[in-house]
Amino acid sequence: MRAATFVLLLAATLASCGRQTPRKEHKGRSIVLDGPFFDKGATDTIRFGKLGSGEIAVLRFWIENASERPAAITSYTRSCGCTSLTFSKEPIAPGEARQVEMTFDSRGEYGWQLKTVDLRFAGAARPLRLFVEADVR
Repeated sequence: MRAATFVLLLAATLASCGRQTPRKEHKGRSIVLDGPFFDKGATDTIRFGKLGSGEIAVLRFWIENASERPAAITSYTRSCGCTSLTFSKEPIAPGEARQVEMTFDSRGEYGWQLKTVDLRFAGAARPLRLFVEADVR
C-alpha cells in the first residue's frame, strides 16, 4: 500500500513539472516591449541620480520582449554625445530579455540634465524613447 502511494505521488510530481513554462530570471530594471509597442512606440526614463562633475557612470538594464514576434535593435540616436549604448543586434525572441548598457559622461555638464535616446527596432513604426536624467554636481 505504501509503495503504491509513493508511486502515485511521484507520478503526480513528475507530471506537474512538465506543465511549468521555463522562465529566465534576470536581476535589474526591465523595460517591457509588448505587442502595441511595434505600432505606437514607447517611452521610459533612465535615472542616473547624482553624479560628480566629470564622472562617467554606467547603468545596465534589460529589454524584455513580451510581444509575439522577435524584436531586434537596429540603431539608436541620441540628443547628446554624453550618452552611449552598448547592445547586441541579435533579435530578442518572444519571452526573452537582453541586457543593454548605457553610459553617461558628465564631463562638461552641470546641474539637472535631461537627454533623450531613441532606440529603433526592426519592424517597429516608432522608437523606444528613453529619457535620461542625471543631477551633475
